[in-house]
Amino acid sequence: MSIEKMTMVNVVGSMDILEDVAEYVVLSNSLHPVNAIDEIGRSDFNLSVTENNLDALIDFNHVRPYVNKTDYSQIKMKIKKLDEIIEKDDEKVRDDELILDSSKLEEKLDFIIKKFEKANKDLSFYRTKKEKLEEYKENISYIKDIDLTIEDLKNLKNFYIRVFRLPKSNYLKIKSNYENIPAIIISDYKDREFQVAVVFAPKIMEGEIEKLFKSLNAKKLILPIDYTGTPKDISEGIDNELINVNADIKDSEKVLEDIYTQYKRDIAIIRRSFQLKQKSLHLKEYVAHTREFFYLCGWVAESMMDRFKEKMSYFDSKIVIIERSPDRVHDDIEPPTKLKNNPAVKPFESMVYMYGVPSYTETDPTCFFAISYMIMFGLMFGDVGQGLVFLLAGLYLKYKKNNYNFGGILARLGISSTIFGFLYGSVFGFEDVIDPLLIRPMENIKEMLIFAIILGCGFLIIGFIYSLINNAKKGDLENGLFGKNGLVGLVFYISLLVFAYTKINNVKSLNTNTWVILFVVLLALMVFKQPIANIILKKRPLYNEDKSDYYIEGGFGVIETLLSMFSNTISFIRVGAFALNHVGLFIAFASMAQMINNGFGSAFMYVLGNIIIIGLEGLIVFIQGLRLEYYELFSKYYEGSGFEFNPIGFEK
Repeated sequence: MSIEKMTMVNVVGSMDILEDVAEYVVLSNSLHPVNAIDEIGRSDFNLSVTENNLDALIDFNHVRPYVNKTDYSQIKMKIKKLDEIIEKDDEKVRDDELILDSSKLEEKLDFIIKKFEKANKDLSFYRTKKEKLEEYKENISYIKDIDLTIEDLKNLKNFYIRVFRLPKSNYLKIKSNYENIPAIIISDYKDREFQVAVVFAPKIMEGEIEKLFKSLNAKKLILPIDYTGTPKDISEGIDNELINVNADIKDSEKVLEDIYTQYKRDIAIIRRSFQLKQKSLHLKEYVAHTREFFYLCGWVAESMMDRFKEKMSYFDSKIVIIERSPDRVHDDIEPPTKLKNNPAVKPFESMVYMYGVPSYTETDPTCFFAISYMIMFGLMFGDVGQGLVFLLAGLYLKYKKNNYNFGGILARLGISSTIFGFLYGSVFGFEDVIDPLLIRPMENIKEMLIFAIILGCGFLIIGFIYSLINNAKKGDLENGLFGKNGLVGLVFYISLLVFAYTKINNVKSLNTNTWVILFVVLLALMVFKQPIANIILKKRPLYNEDKSDYYIEGGFGVIETLLSMFSNTISFIRVGAFALNHVGLFIAFASMAQMINNGFGSAFMYVLGNIIIIGLEGLIVFIQGLRLEYYELFSKYYEGSGFEFNPIGFEK
């Protein structure tokens, strides 16, 4: 329910162990790197003077960015070659199995590739042979009715035979000019787009015929001239060869499978080890170094610190590690954000991120967002049957399609919809199946609309409270105390609500003049917030901009405050309106079903109505809920100007 605490970690060690340190940091999957040059340049990279780090301090004057000189291109090419032979797998690899030495990794890779090369070469040969035979079989089928042997066709003195495949439209051109072509053309083979032409022509016209068909975008089909016998005999012979080739392919695949079974663990280790090398290269882009020492900086989350230290313990006294809290780091280096929420609301983090990632100093809005969004969705889309459909769809997406976020959100919205369905007494739109536990929306239209506005007022007040907390964290006295979304704004909004309630219901309270004075004072505090805050903080000058510009902007700000408070509150009436619309839409389909007055037709209309309501209206309600969260609530207290904690490692 909060943002996890971060610690800035600085690691210093000798250059000869940089490769190992980088790999172990990647294996820890816990460090969000920061450019060490930027950190050092701001004079925040402080080392206390001890015997262990005195040399590092002396060498500090020669600091520069790290330039990678390691070439993994050969290993990368061999890994790619291995991937072409064997598909990637999900074999799990332990950290202690990884090959950290580059030369040993390449040696192991060569050994594995050699094992696969011969079997893969044989398999490629047989597959190529099969493709060629299948092509021969198809091409010979076009002349299967010719009662001549291939030898006879090859040995014709004055004529030759060719087979072409060309587009139908171009064949029609040949047909229309057949009398001008010095050849016999047979064409009984065609499909939707192409036509095959068997051509008998005098050898002296070979060049002309070739040019003609080439101009018609025809492809010459290769005939199996190395075979003997009639086309029918050759086709039967090719069938026998295909049987043998298929057997050879099967045997070669079995050999490859046996080799893979024997070495799949080694293959997984090789692939994982190379991934580690690539990740460590990326990490070293953030490193600064001198002639003898390297400097590595980054953020580590509180929950990951033990894992980071465990990996770094391998180097013992060979490295120096300095830990600093965010308040001891330069203001320009902002910590990343890692949200820490319980499983009940965690899927809604993705919807918060759609607006923006909370900054490190902001309050995590996920819990309030999740609860308020589920309540609003349930109010607008309350139905037991349709809610259960959402629940089942969400569980399917989560557990079968591994879509944790959207599946989790959909399942929770389904639960909310189901709960409100019991409160409304609605099952797949029918309101005569169960009795409502609370209210029927269509029978209590006024109450639904009023409740929606009251709910919105409650949510907006919570939004003001979030704004107060965020401004307090930032130490922003001006906006936290006197701003339109600060304490003065909250008092003004609550006063407006109380005033409206007393006047509408004729409840005795302060007289009108007192209310007017209160509102004027509160608005004045908002207008004069900057000079008052600077007087309290003893800052000069009192204005951060031109005085006239400030008051012109402040005057318009008062109008904007009044309009926004009114519009934000009234916007929540749509929650009640969509609850009524949900019922009304089903009534329309129910009326059409009754008009059909046919058992099957009526049932079909009821089913169709539920499908449209679940799909179309469900989407509309989903979007309307987001609109209320983003524009009416987030605009009050949430900036979302941070960036997500993204440690370098194998896993997110």
